[in-house]
Amino acid sequence: MVHRVALDPRRVLLQISATDREALLTQMTQALFTAPGIAADLAVDEVVGLLMAREAERSFALGDGIALPHIRLKGVEGPRLCLATLQTPLAWGDEQVRLVALMIGPARRPGALLQVMGRVARLLASPESRQHIEQARDASALADWLQESVRESDAPILAEDIMRPSLGRIGPDQPLAGLVQRMAELNLDAAGITDEERRLVGQVSADDLFTHGVPDFFRQLKSVSFIAEFDPFEKYFDREHSLTVRDVMSTDVATVGPEATALEVVFLLSVKRYPKVYVVDQERRLMGVIDRIRVLDRIFNL
Repeated sequence: MVHRVALDPRRVLLQISATDREALLTQMTQALFTAPGIAADLAVDEVVGLLMAREAERSFALGDGIALPHIRLKGVEGPRLCLATLQTPLAWGDEQVRLVALMIGPARRPGALLQVMGRVARLLASPESRQHIEQARDASALADWLQESVRESDAPILAEDIMRPSLGRIGPDQPLAGLVQRMAELNLDAAGITDEERRLVGQVSADDLFTHGVPDFFRQLKSVSFIAEFDPFEKYFDREHSLTVRDVMSTDVATVGPEATALEVVFLLSVKRYPKVYVVDQERRLMGVIDRIRVLDRIFNL
């Protein structure tokens, strides 16, 4: 079952001014409290305090001038959304924010809020949608447009609700040393490899790098304490400047479509032990990636 997220012009704030994040969140929370289904004993100051505490742990800013503050609360019946555009960009940590979508949801139904967040994030990822919102001057018209674009659903959480964008293209013929450096800098356990059309062709994982050059019989050993002189990285450094991504890449990768359920994703990560799940379209073009940390972040820590 799919239905509209409750939104009316009172919760669409256009071209407003704010001196800082707390002042903006206060103004938006006050607007949000005009929505039905919010307990009378919830106080604006209390909610703003909780939001600021979460902001101190990790910024709600997403880049591209967007911030998505959100929180789950007791006394909220379903996801509620307030959207604001700013007259002048507001300093938000290291970023300048022009567009803010504040969302609250029920404490006992994290999936409901996650789905709405996913839809809002995908909507705002489009430059055309951001431009449409930032140029809007009619709150009623924009509220109607948003209600058609952002819907709450009783369906399971999907891969497209959890995934994050891939971090640029890595081709199979690129030097392996460059990929290793990038994986180390970004703390990546695995990286998807794509062709020129962004179709997924394989992945390089930390395990692939660790076992490159290690004899197959090592996999049968219970201990290597008796082999003191073997250098597991000797083969890598001997060929460091000639190795390409293709030399180490594995084609055994876990893929799902954007409408795969979170259960399918968790099965691949936890039972099948894949380091990452790649979300691809029907042409196998890479749309996004999901790893264990992403699941923890988007579901358990929501």
